[in-house]
Parts: sequence; structure tokens; C-alpha cells
Amino acid sequence: MTTNRWAKLALVGFAMLWTAGCETMTGNDGDGGNNGGDTSQDGSDNNDGSNDGNTGDDTGDNTGDNTGDNTGDDPGNNDNNDQGGNTGDDPDNTGDDNTGDDNTGDDMTGDDVNTDGVEDEMMDDQPISGTWTEMTQPCGGTRANAFWFDSRMDGYAGCGENAEGFGLYVTDDGGETWESQMLFNGARINDIRRGPDGILYATGTDTVDSYEVFTVDESGPVRQLVGLYQSSNNAFTSVSQGENIAITEDGKLFVDSLTGTQSAYRAPGSSDFMELDSFLDGSLTGSDTPSEQMSRVIGFNNRFWAVGSRISEPGTVYYPSNAAGATYHMKKVEVQPTNRDGELHDIYMWSESSGLVIGFDQSLRFPLIHRLTGNAGVPANWEKIDLFNSGIDYQGGAWKMAVKGDEVILVGQTFPNNRGFVVHSLDRGMTWTDISPVDEDDDFAANLMSNVWYFEDDTILVAAEGGEMWRYNP
Repeated sequence: MTTNRWAKLALVGFAMLWTAGCETMTGNDGDGGNNGGDTSQDGSDNNDGSNDGNTGDDTGDNTGDNTGDNTGDDPGNNDNNDQGGNTGDDPDNTGDDNTGDDNTGDDMTGDDVNTDGVEDEMMDDQPISGTWTEMTQPCGGTRANAFWFDSRMDGYAGCGENAEGFGLYVTDDGGETWESQMLFNGARINDIRRGPDGILYATGTDTVDSYEVFTVDESGPVRQLVGLYQSSNNAFTSVSQGENIAITEDGKLFVDSLTGTQSAYRAPGSSDFMELDSFLDGSLTGSDTPSEQMSRVIGFNNRFWAVGSRISEPGTVYYPSNAAGATYHMKKVEVQPTNRDGELHDIYMWSESSGLVIGFDQSLRFPLIHRLTGNAGVPANWEKIDLFNSGIDYQGGAWKMAVKGDEVILVGQTFPNNRGFVVHSLDRGMTWTDISPVDEDDDFAANLMSNVWYFEDDTILVAAEGGEMWRYNP
């Protein structure tokens, strides 16, 4: 074959290859030539544009992995206020922490793609994201003591401490406005919660008729105070101002004193309260039963759990006694070393062997957080959690928490400036993310924060010093 013939054939072959290459690059209707390979679809599949080209390879492997992981958990109604709502949680803490359930063994680790090729939101596995709005709440002074919400819009606030600490207030717009209840102007309210029976209970002190425990009658056009307990004249056992009230599913009531170590108990079906000089179970056997200072008590599984201690003692958890004849009776365990000082202010229980307590470490001046994983009576099972292990290194103390499933919102104050902080955990308090409101200089924007509510839609309401309220808008 001549040289000229070879040249012509080479030219024709080159033209054919060039034409085929152009068709491949243009693809179907100009999709960029990656049809079946790069299926990011303007970023909708992977949000951040990462892992392009995986869509379609393992699509559907993870379908349903994160759907309903928290089925049975109380959906955002602040379980710490009524622990009876946790029936259905995994009592052994297995399978609730998303460990090993989501994406394990799949090829799409971390992507969680549904059958349409669009990434699931995985709300249980991602930190919340939103903005803060400053609002007002009706309790001036240092603390807004009592919060209760029946829905995202409808709720109550009670004021109990300092000179301005009087009154019951109602909102029907999610805390934007608060209406004073005129028949409660003489009542200090330190705790308010709706019991399993649907009744709204409160504790504090009614300076008009001297009730320390009462209910709120919501049946008429004006809410009214209905007294349940008036303290006796015995200064050693009477509760002169109630701090917390706990109600169990079977009708037990327990209230502790704001100003002392006294407490009172009402048995199911009874109308009378028994005043207690000690709630420890030593009274059942005649052994030593010293008076103990509570700061928070809750009802869980028809028994009572509490936290407390004086400022010069180790942080203490009080857990239900299994002794014969025990009703309200508790035992104690110190979660700090005996040479440390601390105050625990709040407690939440997922099960008898899984819980979280928070407060002030008065020795080290950092938030005091301990996580229960096992038998509550064993000090070693109360694991200490340090916020600085999550990159949060400011000093301070924790006042209150709100829980939704495995998520925890914790609020408190920084030292020494007493500013308000908010931290969020996805894993029952093991790790934390700081979501505190900050100003334009990236400094804390709020005063010290003492109360919090976490709603199902991830909205957060936080009460702060001086009548401040902050709303987190997801």
C-alpha cells in the first residue's frame, strides 16, 4: 500500500475517534458526561458536594437505618420534668445511642442515602444548627424557677426566688408574651409540672393561705390555686417553702425544701403529707439517718431519684432503696472524691442504669457532669465528663438540662463573669457542642441561664437572669 494511501486511512480513523469522543463528552442532554457516575444533582444528594459519584453505587443500602431510631422516646417534652414519660426506652442502653446501627458495614459510611438518591437529614446524628433571638420572661432577679410547656405554644412560668419572685404566668405564643394569673400574685412558685394524672402541680409557698404544695385549677375562666399541703409548726420537719415536686405514675408525691433539709411525702390515695426529717432508708432499720440537702428530685419508674449536697461536700446522688418496706426511701452515693466540693442541681434518667447529673464543681470551678452506666450504687459507674474534652474550656457551673431522646441541652453560667452558656449533646452527655448565644465580638451575649425547655422541632427556650429569655430558632 502506498504511503499516500496509509496517510488517507490514518486521517479517516482519527476523524472517527474524534467524533466518538465528542459524543461521549456531551452525554445525555448535556449532563456533563458523568451520567451514572457523578449524580450530585446540583449538590442535593450530598449537601456539601463530597462523595460525588457514589450515588447509585450503593443506593438503598442504608434505607431506613436512621428512621425511627428514637421511637418510644418522649418527643421533646422535657423528660427531666416528668420522668414517667420514658416507658419504652431501652433499659439497658443498647441500641439507643446509634452505635452500630447506622451505616455500619455499608459502603456509604456517613452518607446515609435513601432510595431516591437524596441524603437523609439524620437529625439524631447531626448537631442542631440555628440562630438565637433575645426575648423577655416575667421573672426578674437571678432565676426563673419553674417552666412547663404542654405544646410548642402553650406553657407556664413560675417565679419563686428573690424580691421579685412571685406569680404564675401563661403563654399561648411560645413565650413571646406572658399573662399574669391574678389569683397567684401572692404565690412563690419554684417548680411546676403536669402529673401523669393530667393535673398541674406546683410547689413553693402561697403567702396568702400558707400552702407549700398546690395544684392549678384550669377548668374555669380564671386559673385558681388549690392547696394540698400546709407545713406544720415543727421547725425540724416542716417544709416552709417547697423547692421541687415529684409525681410518680402510681400517685406518690414528694416535695423537698428550698431552705433546709426537710421533705414531705404523700402516699397514693392519701390526702395527707408525711413530714420527713430524713428520706434515707436508715429509718427502716433504725440505723443512722442524717439529714441531707436536696436540690432536685424526680419520679422515675414509680420511685424517686434526687441530687444535691451542701456546697462544702461532694456532689451526691440519691437513688431508690430496695430495702423491705421502702416507698420514698433512698440511698446515697457520692460521685466526687471525698476531698472535693460540689453541688448537683439536676438529674435525668433514661433507665435504672443510664442517667446524667449536672451541677457545680466547687473545687475546680468547672461544670460538674457525671454519666451513669451501670448500677447506681457503685461510684465508679458515675463517669466524670469534662467539657474541655469536647473543646469547651471556660469555667462555670450547670443549672438545668432538657432532654429529647438521647439529646441533652444544658444551661448554666460562666465564671467569673456570670454569663450564660448553652451546650448540646447528641450522645447522652458523652460529648458536647457549644451553641451559646454570642455578640458581634464573639463574647457571651446572655446573662447566667437557669432554666431551659427543648421542643420536638429543636426550638429551645432558655430563661436567664434579669428577665432575659433566649429562643434558639432551628
